[in-house]
Amino acid sequence: MKKILLGSTAIVAAGMIASVPSANAASKMKLSVGGYMEQWVGFTSQDDGAGQDYSGFSTVSDGEIHFKGKTKLDNGITVGVNVQLEAQQGGDQIDEQYMTVSGGFGQIIIGDENSAMYKMHYAPSDFGIGINSGDVTSWNQPLQDAEGDSISKGSSFRAPFGATYIEPDAINDAAKISYFTPRVSGFQLGVSYAPDAAQDNNSQPNRDAVNSDYIMVGANFVQKMGGLSVGISGGYGTVTDAAEGGTEPEATSFGIKMGMNGISAGVSYAHFADSGSKDAEGINAGVAYSSGPMGVSVAYYHGEKDGTGTLGAGTLDGQAEVDAFHLSAKYAMGPGVTLAGTLGHSTYSSDDVDIDNSVDESEATYFVMGLKVGF
Repeated sequence: MKKILLGSTAIVAAGMIASVPSANAASKMKLSVGGYMEQWVGFTSQDDGAGQDYSGFSTVSDGEIHFKGKTKLDNGITVGVNVQLEAQQGGDQIDEQYMTVSGGFGQIIIGDENSAMYKMHYAPSDFGIGINSGDVTSWNQPLQDAEGDSISKGSSFRAPFGATYIEPDAINDAAKISYFTPRVSGFQLGVSYAPDAAQDNNSQPNRDAVNSDYIMVGANFVQKMGGLSVGISGGYGTVTDAAEGGTEPEATSFGIKMGMNGISAGVSYAHFADSGSKDAEGINAGVAYSSGPMGVSVAYYHGEKDGTGTLGAGTLDGQAEVDAFHLSAKYAMGPGVTLAGTLGHSTYSSDDVDIDNSVDESEATYFVMGLKVGF
């Protein structure tokens, strides 16, 4: 991966890093610029509704620019920084920003970054668009009936309806502090604390008004036994101080992944409880094979969600389900450049009595090709 080093003088001049003067200028922290970009083009075929036609070609893009740096102090401790700029303007221009402190004691991460529960989770390999990430929602659009009711796709991103990589309340990049132990005999433990669900916010939380004091724990085990590699993970997170009159959401996740001679297989599971409209569970299973620059994967995701919500003038209640199947392939064209594709089929369904029977199920078949570039 090609890195572009920025001189420390320019960094200080730009106000990006302030450091204590040192007799050894070469040891000052420098930043490298990296990141990734993905551009996808796909065709979707699904049933039309009154005034609604989602079949046809579409494009989806994603990208981030990462500014990273680290320095090793005389006492052996390494300090690093990471700032991630969204390449596509959205609700959050700066995605993750955090500092790391690591050494023989393990690693501490402070800032807007995923928790130990999320980072230590294992799930099956998937070489195309993410079946275990909420990406299915970009290629299957449930229709609305005359009253505006529709199947809810909500809680798909970092929540069990569409992903097993989760945290309670789907707080993902909320400001937090995490600690990871050194790995001993294959075992590692991590724990995270977040005052509340806020990101890019230095205000003290009003604990009567919002859920607060999140605790998230992750653990995993990795081991090689002959030619077989095994990874097992488990995670749990909860709110220890719910908003006044509210509940204390809980999140649970498990995963196992095995590999041998280029073949890997895995299963992962996630569950939300006491989370209102986000209450859900999901399971992801898959098999993959890679050899040299090429790889192919087959993946399945099933999610179930209860709860209520709103969409336009309509209401959303009752249970919703999603079933997705993906056949994906990748080909590494060169360092950091990968061509990938997915042939997928997904179905959203609901037993919500408010939804007209003509739109209480949404099936879509899609073929997507994309170029992924890391730099």
